[in-house]
Amino acid sequence: MLNLLRMDLRRMFRGKGLYICLGVLMFTTVFTFMLMYVIQDPEMRQFLINHGMTITATSGNIKKSLNSTTLVELFHQTNVSGGLLPVISGTLAAMFICTDFDSGFIKNILSVHENKWDYILSKSFCLFTANLFYISATFLVSLGLNAACRGFFSYNAAGDMLFYIFSIWMVTNGFTALILMVCMITRSKAAGIGGAFVLCSGLIVLLLSSLLNLFGAGEILNYSLYMNLAACPLGYGGLSTLRPVIVGAVFCMIYATAGKIILAKRDI
Repeated sequence: MLNLLRMDLRRMFRGKGLYICLGVLMFTTVFTFMLMYVIQDPEMRQFLINHGMTITATSGNIKKSLNSTTLVELFHQTNVSGGLLPVISGTLAAMFICTDFDSGFIKNILSVHENKWDYILSKSFCLFTANLFYISATFLVSLGLNAACRGFFSYNAAGDMLFYIFSIWMVTNGFTALILMVCMITRSKAAGIGGAFVLCSGLIVLLLSSLLNLFGAGEILNYSLYMNLAACPLGYGGLSTLRPVIVGAVFCMIYATAGKIILAKRDI
């Protein structure tokens, strides 16, 4: 499996898809940070209003709100809580995995690696590495921007930052395993990418939440991947804050196992 993983990592980091998706996340990170920094300036705020932007809050309220915002909180609201990170990582996963099926390369791989777990685990670890790369790169950019702006947003404790990064990484890995399973079922890039946008964006979960709340059963979705990502703790606060990590790990195992079973049952 290690040889297969090395090959997958080489393909991943030499391909364009990884960096195109990273560019999207970088753009939203920089744009949001600079927008939040700019609108607290009265002159820039008036400039934006004059050019069509609607800003209802007063300058004083904006500044007060931003001064109480931490860097991790801003990062969470930018790419994480709305589901952009898992959508982007899921899109990359769909393109990367389904390329093997489209090109027929999957036949060559499985002729050498008869144990289907080799393929599933190699793809999973490769994509999990890409997820960590995305999170680390965008968070480092946020740190750099905040340092350049002389700490405009307050810093969280280093331990809380690391815990937060680890938590959202685990939940994002759960979404990646979900898209891996979808790709094992459909073997289609279009279906995989569509699944990333529908499943990873939280659309299905929010619809189910509205329905289940009518029957008082909405709390069951507190253990879904999307809810744990959206409400991920911004720092360690006891054992209860480990729930996103545990939920992410459990779904990783469930979806990876399902993907392996599907791959073994269907003809290549």
